[in-house]
Amino acid sequence: MEEVNKKLRYLGIALLILAGFFILLPYVFMGPPTSFFSVENGDETNHIVLIKIVDSNSKPIFEENYKLSPHEKAKESKSLWLLSKMTFPLNKNNYTIKATLENNISTEESMSLNPWTSLHILVVNESIFIDRLQI
Repeated sequence: MEEVNKKLRYLGIALLILAGFFILLPYVFMGPPTSFFSVENGDETNHIVLIKIVDSNSKPIFEENYKLSPHEKAKESKSLWLLSKMTFPLNKNNYTIKATLENNISTEESMSLNPWTSLHILVVNESIFIDRLQI
């Protein structure tokens, strides 16, 4: 009986090491995660930009208004919860990113995200654009 418990203990430790290896290995090769997104006002006037992000189940992930002066840039980091959700390979969610200016001009993109994907939202000439940067 003691021999069985010892084997189960070793098996459990091996499984924990293996799981930790697969979770941490990408970070060793790719480095730290990138920021969640940046939003930049490239215009000469102030703008208010609303950023909404939902997952593939239409569950809200993020919603925030940014008041940006001319040529101002704001960055947002990924939360630990979001990083853990993006890290597991079985979790291939698509996210919908919607960016809206105060004058109701908006753009919407649907894409998959991972810890090394960063979004860049740019306001220029009273228009708004979303771009994805991938390491």
